[in-house]
Amino acid sequence: MLSGRPIDPIDDPAWLELLERSRGAEIFHHPRWLALLRDQYGYAVHACCIADGERLVAGVPIAKIESRLTGSRLVALPFSDICSLVVADDADGDAPTALATALADERRRTGLELTIHAEVAGVPDAYVGQGFVRHLLPLAADPAEVERSYSKSQIKRGIKKAQREGLVSERRTDVAALDVFYGLHMPTRKKLGVPTQPKRFIRRFAKLFDAGLGFVQIVNDGSRPIAAAVFLTYNGTITYKYGASDVDALGKRPNNLLFSDVIGWACREGFHTLDFGRTDLDNEGLRAFKRNWGASEIELAYTYLTDEPPSLEVPLRNRIMTATIQRSPAGVSRLVGETLYRHFG
Repeated sequence: MLSGRPIDPIDDPAWLELLERSRGAEIFHHPRWLALLRDQYGYAVHACCIADGERLVAGVPIAKIESRLTGSRLVALPFSDICSLVVADDADGDAPTALATALADERRRTGLELTIHAEVAGVPDAYVGQGFVRHLLPLAADPAEVERSYSKSQIKRGIKKAQREGLVSERRTDVAALDVFYGLHMPTRKKLGVPTQPKRFIRRFAKLFDAGLGFVQIVNDGSRPIAAAVFLTYNGTITYKYGASDVDALGKRPNNLLFSDVIGWACREGFHTLDFGRTDLDNEGLRAFKRNWGASEIELAYTYLTDEPPSLEVPLRNRIMTATIQRSPAGVSRLVGETLYRHFG
């Protein structure tokens, strides 16, 4: 008999046991990621689950955001590019439908809007909207096999140029490496006109790294770091989470070397997929960069349990904030992030 069961996915071992029986489980489902969101932003986190007898067979983690600025709501999951339903490989075929129904019940029970960062079929009274794309690159045991999928003109020449420039890439998991990343991250976010995450949030990634769930890749020009990226790893997938670069050094193609070295390492370590993460539909330059590595572009839709269809247009307040950050000192982006980030998860 399938039945609904709410659990604490951070402390209840049944949640991790479910993840270990699901090929579709991703880093954003992991208890360590959920604990990071809870500890940083104070979100209450639970999982809406389906059990078959005593064993969980499906579920999804949900965070409750309570804000005087943006209202109270449920999100699966804040600051996570994707949060699909977790379904055990050996689950009954009715488990996904039962979970979809349980999510609709959750919406009615709490009276709160629920956003799921994935397309979920069969949820009553839900809206599905596509606002992003996702890029996935299959990996192989031999890195040379993956390299054959690169765009020769765009990617391979960039890698060779970075090597001629004498750039060196390194993989690190220490807090100091996260600080190096953050030093590049702040001006990158200012250029984009978006708030910078609190430094203590980025530093919390060290706990993920300590559990073998990720690393920072840094490209150095001599003693000067000019590019860095945060990657998360779990269940055979390596996920690109954040990237930052010195804009004055982009001509040396540090990011080509960075991704090339990460792909080579991931192949040798037995990973099967590189997830380049979420990209806005209108960011054609970034979409092209990811496609040039041979990654497949996939539509990424979200599911909204709301009274009205959500607007996928960028709100006016966001456009104003972008212009303000771009024209202000770098500290403004950091201050906005420190003050407001938790309200917009």
